[in-house]
Amino acid sequence: MSSTTASRAPAAASTHPTSSSSTSFYNVTTILTVSVILRLVMLVYGLYQDATSPFKYTDIDYFVFTDASRFVAHNGSPYDRATYRYTPLLAWLLLPTTRFFSFGKVLFAAGDVVAGYLIIRILRGYGMSERRAIKYSMIWLLNPMVATISTRGSSEGLLGVMVVALLWAVERRKVVLSGLLLGLSVHFKIYPFIYAPAIIWWMEEKNTKGQRNSTADTRSIVERIFGFFTYDRIVFSLVSLTTFMALNGVMYAM
Repeated sequence: MSSTTASRAPAAASTHPTSSSSTSFYNVTTILTVSVILRLVMLVYGLYQDATSPFKYTDIDYFVFTDASRFVAHNGSPYDRATYRYTPLLAWLLLPTTRFFSFGKVLFAAGDVVAGYLIIRILRGYGMSERRAIKYSMIWLLNPMVATISTRGSSEGLLGVMVVALLWAVERRKVVLSGLLLGLSVHFKIYPFIYAPAIIWWMEEKNTKGQRNSTADTRSIVERIFGFFTYDRIVFSLVSLTTFMALNGVMYAM
């Protein structure tokens, strides 16, 4: 009996490292590190392809961004660059490209990684286990297509992190921050506006049990209409609209 037990012990012990190593991979630090390495490898490969191939890795729009930044660096307007149709904020953000050409690519890729981290935090906020949340985030963080888009120099990586940050702020009922992020996102590109109706509809008053009120209540139509204009909805709408209009006004004046 004792010899049989002893013979089984090593086999049981030998399976422990495999389980431990598998678990250790699914932690935030490891996944973020791997995603950063993936983007660094693609950045270096992009430099090689640009230098050796007639088919450039760098997105043509990235040259538009960096040219606009050079005009700004010489006290000009980013719109002195033909086909520049973006907010001046983007040209200002990319001013370091006048000295380090790949700065914008690094910035956009970093935005991808931050967006992936926020995805984990959002899913964790819904009560999902960290391991499962990390697995879902890997669809973004370890996706070669996502990494390629940002490392080629597309500004969508920057807008992506704004939109995910908006969702994170909304989920945590940070109403003012949500409005600021929506206004900023729509200033960068108009399409994040499509999320506004869903956010406003979601911002429903909660009852004493913490549940959102049912739409099937006994209130009259007038009471429901006036009840729709809650404090959170009004503040969110005013902050987002003010941010959007203020940025547009300042950029136009300058």
